Amino acid sequence: MDLRKEIRYRLDAPAVFSWEGARHRRFQGEGITRDISVQGAFILTATMPPPDSAIQVDLLLPSLTGMKGMMRITGKARVIRVERPSPDTWIHGFAVVTDDLHQWGMVNVQAESEMEIHAEARAH
Repeated sequence: MDLRKEIRYRLDAPAVFSWEGARHRRFQGEGITRDISVQGAFILTATMPPPDSAIQVDLLLPSLTGMKGMMRITGKARVIRVERPSPDTWIHGFAVVTDDLHQWGMVNVQAESEMEIHAEARAH
């Protein structure tokens, strides 16, 4: 039975994520999304966070209009499912979801880069 509440879209986009482990140790991983929705994503990776852990996720989405620039989605999420297809493969995957859409932020990467350039120019 499929428990998804939102439509998922197939999209290969770079993903970076981090979580806090035992003794407040930070772990980080990277991968590629298999699909995304308004409230979550499935990420293919060799680095697996533990099930039900809180993670910080950054996704870099390509421009859908064909114009320059990309969108970066960043926010907090929770690992709801972990998949390990077989012990012979190094690529695994996990699903994340956010319960609060206010925890996800979207930034135009081109605009973000321009702001950083202007801030550096003002500093000098």
